Amino acid sequence: MSSWARRAALALAALAVLALLVGAGRWERSREIRHQAAGMRKVEKLVGPLDNRTLSGYRVLPAFDCLVYRRGGNPFALELCVDRAGRLVEAIDRRTVDRKIWSLAFEPASSPVRVDRAVVDRLLARMGAPAA
Repeated sequence: MSSWARRAALALAALAVLALLVGAGRWERSREIRHQAAGMRKVEKLVGPLDNRTLSGYRVLPAFDCLVYRRGGNPFALELCVDRAGRLVEAIDRRTVDRKIWSLAFEPASSPVRVDRAVVDRLLARMGAPAA
């Protein structure tokens, strides 16, 4: 095999490996988004309607706002964080010592879970949160 043919074969092999790595990365990204979204949906289901009597607080952050819900004696048991577009980007379950956090805050646009941002804004205003 000539040196040119050897180089071409190596280049093709490198491209094949690169394509395989890109494909694996995209698959892993999609799998992680599905996993995080499933966890956020679980917390959303535990909370129930956003406007319920267990709403106990909020956090206003630069990229998203969070609503906090009480369970039993724990005023910070459940938390839902929503970006400006109404995408659920983080959910926290603090009902046990081993709290569970699901987050797509690193890539909020990938979140398939939506809430009514107008309801979030109304609840924040009702609790006295500073306007965004």
